[in-house]
Amino acid sequence: MAAAQWNRLMDHVMAVPERTYEGWNSQDGWDNHTEFGEEFGEDGYSWCVMWEWDMYHDVGLDAIVPKVDNVSAFTAWAQRRGQWSEYPSIGAWVNLGNGAHTEIVTGFDAVNIRTKGGNSIKEGAADNGQGNGVWSHTTARRSSRVVGYFAPRFPDGVCPPTADPGDHRGGKAVASYHWTPQSTPGAPAFPGRQYFVLGASSDYALQLQTWLQRGNWGPPYKVGPSRTMSQLDLIKVKALQQHYLSVLGPADGLTGPRTWQYAYEVAYGLRAK
Repeated sequence: MAAAQWNRLMDHVMAVPERTYEGWNSQDGWDNHTEFGEEFGEDGYSWCVMWEWDMYHDVGLDAIVPKVDNVSAFTAWAQRRGQWSEYPSIGAWVNLGNGAHTEIVTGFDAVNIRTKGGNSIKEGAADNGQGNGVWSHTTARRSSRVVGYFAPRFPDGVCPPTADPGDHRGGKAVASYHWTPQSTPGAPAFPGRQYFVLGASSDYALQLQTWLQRGNWGPPYKVGPSRTMSQLDLIKVKALQQHYLSVLGPADGLTGPRTWQYAYEVAYGLRAK
């Protein structure tokens, strides 16, 4: 059974490495130039909302969120469409500081929310109000900073874990939820080599890249897994094949049934690396 869309989204969000992404210069400090701004099409500007849109875009879900670059705009968009809530849910965009900042909700309980966001700073650090990277944070649910949440409606009709007893997507409220990688009893059936050639775009490519990320094969991703096979993905496949050369050789970067199976098994600790 295919993973719910919200679950695929969260696997992607959580795969993005937490680190500094912006450049620095002595005149401006952190300069807002990132691959996330480039992907959105407005590089060099505050990018917390852009990062959220990028995350949805990377897994083919950008149609359900507005392509806007400020918190007030997505708040108004959600309120007009009945997709606004005072309760957290997984994958929701939280309005922090009445439009000052936003992050994606990755977990919650009765006391706190756990979020991850771009154009932010490492928890406990200070940078004179400027963000510089992608980081996770814990915030009290009743904090005056928390204005509310944009809760996107997923096309597959599955409501993510929610604390909202009247969630507009029909989900049943839960007391808490904390993200963990999706686990499956066995690797999905190999879909075919055509999904893994350079430039091919599909959910299968995203799945393979997520496994390669978890297995720490080859050079690290700058952004994280996506739905499109890039040259970096082929290099990562080669690294996997080279490690198990006697079984998966030649190390040509081309994904076949055995490479697919081994990527899965290492990612979930079913095969020693």
